[in-house]
Amino acid sequence: MNRRRAAEGFTMRLAMTPMIDVVFLLLVFFVCTVRFERNEAVYRLDLPIRGSTADPLALQDAPLQVFVGERVGDQCPIEIRADGVRRETKDFDALAITMTQLRRKAGTNEGLFESSHPILIVPSAGSQWQDAVEGFNAAVRAGYANIGFTQSTP
Repeated sequence: MNRRRAAEGFTMRLAMTPMIDVVFLLLVFFVCTVRFERNEAVYRLDLPIRGSTADPLALQDAPLQVFVGERVGDQCPIEIRADGVRRETKDFDALAITMTQLRRKAGTNEGLFESSHPILIVPSAGSQWQDAVEGFNAAVRAGYANIGFTQSTP
């Protein structure tokens, strides 16, 4: 039998079964490890009018600061600070609710801050960028329009 194979010449065959097994294993791996997250929304950002002499970085009101801490497991400490206000929240949904409660409603005296009040997102040095963006998104969901980022001071 071996002589006949040697006489006919060696033919190489491609084994398809192990290749299909590997493809299915990769497919299962990627399906199991994918993370589905909410898409970031597109927000309108207005640029200052050209030729204006006002300092674009000057703030009339003390900004409401949202401090985003370093994530430990699933927990990300978040603290809201302003003149006379200091609140801590457990997640970004609670942050949006708290910021909505702090926003002044049109035609009422409820709330402390107008929707145009400046908001500064202050991520800590070890925080993830996704957490800073989630803080930004929470402020937008709460109805604020003047939101920016700043570095944390040590």
